[in-house]
Amino acid sequence: MIKKKIRTHKNRIKTPKRSKLIIECDKLVSKIVRLRDPYCVICGSTDRLQCSHLIKRGKHATRFDLTNCNTNCASCNYRHNNYPEFYTSWWLEKYGIEAYNELIAKSKEQKKWTVPELLELKSYLTKLLDTYL
Repeated sequence: MIKKKIRTHKNRIKTPKRSKLIIECDKLVSKIVRLRDPYCVICGSTDRLQCSHLIKRGKHATRFDLTNCNTNCASCNYRHNNYPEFYTSWWLEKYGIEAYNELIAKSKEQKKWTVPELLELKSYLTKLLDTYL
């Protein structure tokens, strides 16, 4: 049996893939939000808590915006997908119509996160998470 040698580039700096960084930032945002809001902001439950986005994660410009995210229990988060008025009315009462309009305008921006931007965001979110722990 002949073993092949695999060349490695020891001097090469390996940067994380963009998709991996997005997942890591999603997890950090989720942890921060669930520590900031330790109960469902709609019903007050403390069971099966999730990070809910007022504007869905597919809108990349607002995906990691902490004003766009709050804690919902699994039931309220599921209901938000079909009946957004409950969460939207709570959000409007908390943040106001001006903040809502700004968030909507931001969500309409085309955004593709670059690796350097994601690395910077991850660093910021990690430091912010430390303040909640």
